Amino acid sequence: GGEPGPHADVVALNAAAGPTLTDGVLLAACDAAHGRGLPVTAHVQGRGQTERAMGAGIDELAHCPWEPLSDATVDSLARGVRIVSTLDIHSFGRDTPELRTAQDNLRRFVAAGGEVAYGTDLGNGAIPPGIHVGEAAHLLAAGLSADQVLHAITANPLAPNAPADLIGLAGDPRENILALGAVRFVMKAGRVVRAEP
Repeated sequence: GGEPGPHADVVALNAAAGPTLTDGVLLAACDAAHGRGLPVTAHVQGRGQTERAMGAGIDELAHCPWEPLSDATVDSLARGVRIVSTLDIHSFGRDTPELRTAQDNLRRFVAAGGEVAYGTDLGNGAIPPGIHVGEAAHLLAAGLSADQVLHAITANPLAPNAPADLIGLAGDPRENILALGAVRFVMKAGRVVRAEP
């Protein structure tokens, strides 16, 4: 989870990890990707980096920002940038100031009509493989409805006659989000890979 969409270009704007691209290079990278029909995903960290990414025309944030964002920035993001959640990387199951800030940013983003995609940043810390129930719970706490959480988790709708990737759960996650942790059936590309009674 937390990975960019297919064939996306990724730019790193992580002020804490070192120098970032100049505004001119960032804009040129976005323009070149868009000229080839590719979306651009940005990994942003540090004050002002989200605004720089938006100014260059990025299409997606690889992580929900954990620096406070102004209402104007959130509203601008909601008009054309998708956010991949990855909220648990701010807490790894604990309540932290970074998690609360990211949830507040996401709550306002969703209220403004923004699109959220579920992501976990698997490989970054103690993130479990499979459906991360904690991430889904963080999305609920950020103001998404259970249906919105399920939509964020679902990569693509089923197409007629296409091989399906499906899961079956022991309960209804719309009634209790923890049901996402009770996977009983898995189909990958139309082939059953797990089936429990």
